[in-house]
Amino acid sequence: MLYEQARVARRARSTDLVHLCDARPLLLSRAPFLITVHDVTFAEHPDWMPRHAALYKSAMLRTAVLRRPRAIVCNSQHTRERLLICLPMARRIRIEVVYLGVDPPPESATWQPEQTEPYFLTLSTVEPRKNHMTLLAAFRYLRRSGFPLRWKIAGSAGHLSAPIVAALRAEEGVDVMNYVSHDERERLLAGATFFALPSLEEGFGFPVLEAMIRSVPTACSTGSGLDEVAGDDAVRVHPTDRKGWVEALSALSSDAALRQRLSTSGCLRAQRFSWQSTARQLVSLYDDIRGEMR
Repeated sequence: MLYEQARVARRARSTDLVHLCDARPLLLSRAPFLITVHDVTFAEHPDWMPRHAALYKSAMLRTAVLRRPRAIVCNSQHTRERLLICLPMARRIRIEVVYLGVDPPPESATWQPEQTEPYFLTLSTVEPRKNHMTLLAAFRYLRRSGFPLRWKIAGSAGHLSAPIVAALRAEEGVDVMNYVSHDERERLLAGATFFALPSLEEGFGFPVLEAMIRSVPTACSTGSGLDEVAGDDAVRVHPTDRKGWVEALSALSSDAALRQRLSTSGCLRAQRFSWQSTARQLVSLYDDIRGEMR
């Protein structure tokens, strides 16, 4: 915060336009600026994080909008819609939806999967929003019937994660790996039978794109920014539908033709999300704003 509000604010004095990659304004700067809104879960679901964190994030977003940014960049139509519901005053600001990109897998290396029992994979921060507990209930049900896959979970512990991590670690067949390196992520993705992300809410959904661009068959939840990212090229389940997750995990573990179809179509869909496209849209937006400022 000190770096952002002091050093960045000083550097902003010599710029035409500052693009802030989050919704926190530079309180000591009068430079024209844009903000980025990735999601508004802190306003809609403050119970998913400590109260002080939700209050801080909400206050910063409201302050940023009151300071009249030249534009607000949202990473999905879903995020734009939720923002306007949570903060109707944002309607007076120009809002642009700019999808993010995904890096293709490295071409220079062949990632050898670990020689372990077959598994499916979840990559995400462990916190209430990511909804690991619903997937755990589905996994537990299937394991009683001889489900053949382990569940590997990689990701840092986030807000209010302690009871979730404890429940996951206590379950036979679940491997909680915490944060993993880039190389380890590649190996995990290369070896996964499929990928699953049951999030209650996503502004965008990087992990899904990262799996799909690597041709990993994917299942993810409905009803958030994942609708725009995954479309019909993943198995889609309502986040709290335990029976639906049981059916999705069972189908993806047993149906090779389904996995092959999703592997192909998912990779093609993910290729639409390029950083080059993101950059072109942002540069066009900057040019428009600079033209308005003349």
